[in-house]
Amino acid sequence: MNRKCIQRAVMAAFSAAALLLTGIFVPVGQEASAAYVNETTTMKIGLYYGSNELMSANLQNYIGSGYTFGYYDSVREFHPVGETDEIKLTMLKDWNMYLSGGTYYDKTPGENYEVVGCYHIRLNGEYTSFDAAKQAAADYNDAFPAYHNGGWYVYVGSYTSASAAETAMYERGIDGIAMTASSSCITVVATGTTRIIFQFDCGTSASLAVKPRPDDSGEKPQTWFKGYKYYGAFQYTRLTGNNITVVNVVDIEDYIKGVVPYEMNTLWPIEALKAQAVCARTYAAAHINGHRSYGFDLCRTVDCQAYYGTNGAGTGSDTAVDETAGQYISYNGEICQVFYFSSDGGATESSENVFNEEIPYLRGVYDPYEEYVDTGRKNWTFTYTAEEITGILQMKGYKCADIVSITPTYTDVGNIYSLKFTDANGKNWTFSKYNASTILYSPTYEKYTYSMRFTVAAENQPAGTVLYANSAANALEDINEVYAVGSGGIVEKITSYGSVSVMTGAGLEEISVIGGGTAIAADKYVITGSGWGHNVGMSQYGAKAMAEQGMTYKDILEFYFTGVTVG
Repeated sequence: MNRKCIQRAVMAAFSAAALLLTGIFVPVGQEASAAYVNETTTMKIGLYYGSNELMSANLQNYIGSGYTFGYYDSVREFHPVGETDEIKLTMLKDWNMYLSGGTYYDKTPGENYEVVGCYHIRLNGEYTSFDAAKQAAADYNDAFPAYHNGGWYVYVGSYTSASAAETAMYERGIDGIAMTASSSCITVVATGTTRIIFQFDCGTSASLAVKPRPDDSGEKPQTWFKGYKYYGAFQYTRLTGNNITVVNVVDIEDYIKGVVPYEMNTLWPIEALKAQAVCARTYAAAHINGHRSYGFDLCRTVDCQAYYGTNGAGTGSDTAVDETAGQYISYNGEICQVFYFSSDGGATESSENVFNEEIPYLRGVYDPYEEYVDTGRKNWTFTYTAEEITGILQMKGYKCADIVSITPTYTDVGNIYSLKFTDANGKNWTFSKYNASTILYSPTYEKYTYSMRFTVAAENQPAGTVLYANSAANALEDINEVYAVGSGGIVEKITSYGSVSVMTGAGLEEISVIGGGTAIAADKYVITGSGWGHNVGMSQYGAKAMAEQGMTYKDILEFYFTGVTVG
């Protein structure tokens, strides 16, 4: 998960939210609709879109036998219009396309190529069905059926210009017109050839969908696309009139089977995998139309949730999905906005201390479970010079002089809340919440703050102090812990961060165990932390640890999400 994606979450969080860092998922700032939940929810997952749109997109049956052509309506119902026995198809944008070495290009690639032209001869007359148009097309060796704005036609040939098509029409004695389709048109060819099988052009009112047909095995169809196997159908849209946006249209349970193995190790305990499945399903249900402007719900990357079809699925991950099918996390009857991440390092965090909105079920909790597993980020330390910190701020666009001090503050559970940097001119820059955890992240210096859970100290000095309340020595020691005298006269460690009540000469008072707020001036600063992620919601390694201790997926989810219902 890159930092750019995470930083976008700060602006978008809770309008369509969630982050992931190795498990961290980050929201894309598109409008999310109210959750649509039932056992047959159909998801639209963006595979290629925006700057990654394709000029050609191949499909190949893995389990299945040919394809059905059609389109999805506004309530995601598939309407078939025709079919083919071909097991390998390529969808092209309807330009002059050039085939060379098995690849399609929209510019001439060299000397050796074949052409799929975007100009054709349209036979006069309209047909009643795909089959009728296909039968009429059989009278020509280069004709094919076309579905154009709800009508059936036969197109003949493929030419690179209108004049070439018109000349061919007269030379061949064909009764028709020379034409080309709209900027929304998709041309379907047999992969690796220039043979057009079908053309779909309904302008902006409908997009071509291609759905694999089942074979005789009785297994659910799966289709190869770009090296991954997917359940469901594929939708093709030329949103900008240029390249093709490719969307996988898939049942929510099949979608989750393509998420869980990429968000959690499939060899982990089944109860942890179930917790992951319910989290992923809840996130999906809460983000229908999350990318409305692109025509889909979620993308396939960790900007939303990692999704790469069935390649990585295993018995454990599939079983986890099947055994929790239809289950979601809710609060007061509403689907939750769930978050999850790799590891919390000892405590999760309340939503308002990381993003903006206070969410009642996203409360910071102390996590005693991660201690029993190797998270890979249990302890990390980086030492920054004042010069490096100055450089980091300047590289990120802040016009500061030499940084002379850092003032950290912490939340009640001991995670970072803010960092204030002061330069030699007395100017200040304060970064709060999630920004506080990312501002010192520096690939340039190979120094990173992996989570919200870290402290700042001058080199050779502790991050905080130990306070003995009511002790005979009344001592302040250089360790970041707090001790108090209990009712039995025994000095005990206070394990909670935040405010605690102590008896002083002035009576009962509250003291801040770890609040920070004191400027630290040094030549070198030591950042000491643990965990990996944004600390809001479910820790994936914590889920693993809890499952290894015999707890159920509901125990896990109810621990990390306060006051929720799972079912």
